Amino acid sequence: MATLEPVCEHLHLPAQSGSDHVLAAMRRGYDLEAYLDVVARLRAAIPGLALTTDLIVGFPGETDEDFQATLDLVDEVGFDAAFTFQYSPRPQTKAADLPARVPPDALESRMRRLIDLTQAWGRTRNEALVGSTVEVLVEGRSRRDAESVMGRTRSHKTVNLRSDAAVGDLVWATIKGASSTSLQGVAAERPESSSAASSTRAVVSCPPHAPA
Repeated sequence: MATLEPVCEHLHLPAQSGSDHVLAAMRRGYDLEAYLDVVARLRAAIPGLALTTDLIVGFPGETDEDFQATLDLVDEVGFDAAFTFQYSPRPQTKAADLPARVPPDALESRMRRLIDLTQAWGRTRNEALVGSTVEVLVEGRSRRDAESVMGRTRSHKTVNLRSDAAVGDLVWATIKGASSTSLQGVAAERPESSSAASSTRAVVSCPPHAPA
C-alpha cells in the first residue's frame, strides 16, 4: 500500500471492541496493544491513510469498563468512520449461550454514545480535508442534486460536486465543506505541483484527543 500508486489510501480494520476481556471472549486472536501497534505502523508507512472499522456493543459480559475501553479506542485512533452494531445472538454460535447479557436500556444507551463519538471523529477527519484538492472517481449522479455527481476519493470518502463527468471518470475537486459522512467539492484542475507519486495523497492531521 505504501509504495504502489494504484493501491488507494484506505483500509478497513475491524476492531470490534477496545476491551481485552471482550476481545478474548470473542476469540478475536489479538489484544488492544496488538491492534494499536498495527494502526501505528500503518500510519507511519502511509501518509493520509483513512482507517475505518467495525465495533460491536453489548457482547455478553461487556461491563461499563469494557464499553469505556471501546470509547477510549475510538478516541485514540480517531477512525474516519465506523460500522457500529448491537450484539444479537445467532443460533448455533457459542456466544449465543454466554451468560451476562447486557440489559436493553444499557445497550441502547451505549450504542447512542458510540455512534455520537464515531460521527464526531468522522466530522473531524473530513473537516481536516477542507481546502485540499483531491482526486475523485465518479460513481454516479448525486441523489440530492441532478446537476452534481457523486464519487470517492482515494481514501474512500464520498464527494459531491457539480460536474458533467461520466461514471468511471477521474476528476479533481477542491473540498469546500464537510459533514461526518461526506464532502462537498467544486471542480478543480490537477495541482501543477503534484508529482506522480504523491499527487493523490492528502495528508490529514487531526488532534490526538476527542473532538469537541
